[in-house]
Amino acid sequence: MKQYNTGFVLGKFCPLHRGHMLLIQRALDACDLVYIVVDNIMDEVIPVKRRIQWVRQQYPDAVVMTQSHPLPQDPSETPFFWDIWREELLRLLPQSVDVVFASEPYGARLAKELSADFVMVDADRQTVPISATQIRQDLIGQWSYLAPAVQRDCRKVICVYGPESTGKSTLTKQLAEHYQVPYVEEYAKQVIDSKNGDICFEDMETIVRGHFKAVEDALLQNTPLLFVDTDAIISKLWSNELFGKESPVIEEYIARQHFDHYLLLDVDLPWVNDIHRYRPNERASFFRKCEEQLITRGISYTIIRGKGNARFLNAIKCVDGLFSSFIFNL
Repeated sequence: MKQYNTGFVLGKFCPLHRGHMLLIQRALDACDLVYIVVDNIMDEVIPVKRRIQWVRQQYPDAVVMTQSHPLPQDPSETPFFWDIWREELLRLLPQSVDVVFASEPYGARLAKELSADFVMVDADRQTVPISATQIRQDLIGQWSYLAPAVQRDCRKVICVYGPESTGKSTLTKQLAEHYQVPYVEEYAKQVIDSKNGDICFEDMETIVRGHFKAVEDALLQNTPLLFVDTDAIISKLWSNELFGKESPVIEEYIARQHFDHYLLLDVDLPWVNDIHRYRPNERASFFRKCEEQLITRGISYTIIRGKGNARFLNAIKCVDGLFSSFIFNL
């Protein structure tokens, strides 16, 4: 039998992180039933619906809710601060609570207003030395502190995409090294090497299946970013380019794959011949086909241009922008 019947946790969870998880787990360990109120703040950085979703996914055994409208956030805003909060919480909660858990000093006063015991959890942030503000300022650097539900929601998978000899493989590796995350190589290169460049129509299915499997395996790693060199759309285009037809299997894998953003590399680099390249004089037309596929399918993309380090820096600017704006696009 647990120490308390009902417990209560209030928070913004913006975003939900391991400090919040410690707090909520303490409540769950001590109480038969825990109510969690996700604060419906007015100037919210992350929509309350998404924050509620994270908490519910992470804690399906808790009762998660929010107040119907934003409330004052500090007693300095109104002399009726505690009256407002007490009345709203008593209206919202289906029953009285026995104990309030918090990591901030306000928790003691809140517990008093609810006629409940109070338990302070990690007030000095020694157990979990992080804050939501720190995470919002550096999502990638503080990735390990995010709750698993948030990590699943915020991870970005980026495809480096475009015609041959535009630096896709080089840029994919550079980006992965810069962000210290994994990447997936173009599977077609393995097939082409094994055939000494002489691939056939049947090999296209092998390529899309192998590439998809490599991406799925890489996604099992817990990282904020995954960079992938090309995709099944490229296989579709090359199948038609080389053989004048495509297997329906390719379109099936296009439907199954998912990338959050594409980096479409322009043909502003000089042609470099190797065993994996076939059309030195048709890169511009192939670029247009690549872009048409993205536009037709409604896929988010950015064209990356520049020679040498400029190309790399332009790609970094794009990727950084995806993370800096993620909060507003959830």
